[in-house]
Amino acid sequence: MDQEEINLIARAQAGEADAFEALMCRHDRRVFQVAHGILGNTQDAADAYQNTMIRAFTRLDTFRSESAFGTWLTRIAVNQSLNLRKKLRWQRRLSLEALAGTAAEPVSETPLPPHDAMNAELSDQIRQGMTRLSDRERAVFVLRHMHGYKLREIGLMISCAEGTVKNYLFRATRKMRTALAPYYEDVRAE
Repeated sequence: MDQEEINLIARAQAGEADAFEALMCRHDRRVFQVAHGILGNTQDAADAYQNTMIRAFTRLDTFRSESAFGTWLTRIAVNQSLNLRKKLRWQRRLSLEALAGTAAEPVSETPLPPHDAMNAELSDQIRQGMTRLSDRERAVFVLRHMHGYKLREIGLMISCAEGTVKNYLFRATRKMRTALAPYYEDVRAE
């Protein structure tokens, strides 16, 4: 943390709304990206982002500078995203639409250029692979591979030992390799 951030934290803890807003602006993009990585869509990520900011505001007095502010805030984002994911999963189970099935999106008749088609296919494969991960595996995978956090930091964010984080990451990576294997086999064959 730099001195400016330390000052913003102190002022925000003293009740200055402008300081809290400036502090959140420093981290808002990463918070949204983490939420999006865990939840997989923009609307749910926006909800988790909003919940994170509210939670950070109401719990700012609990921040003790034992870790970086960004780590503390990301931990809140991970927890809010996982909680929302559980809630949405439960709602989908109860939804009549989920029982009846949903209509498939209409396919565009305009063919994509080869490069765009390959990227779209890979994106679909990644999305499908991510659905095979447990909530914790998904959180660890997103934090490590999409945001570059160290295993120790991830352990702090999701409240578990570094060895457990390694285990989650190993299982998530193995599942993603399995999910993406057909894609890579197709690309190698070309």
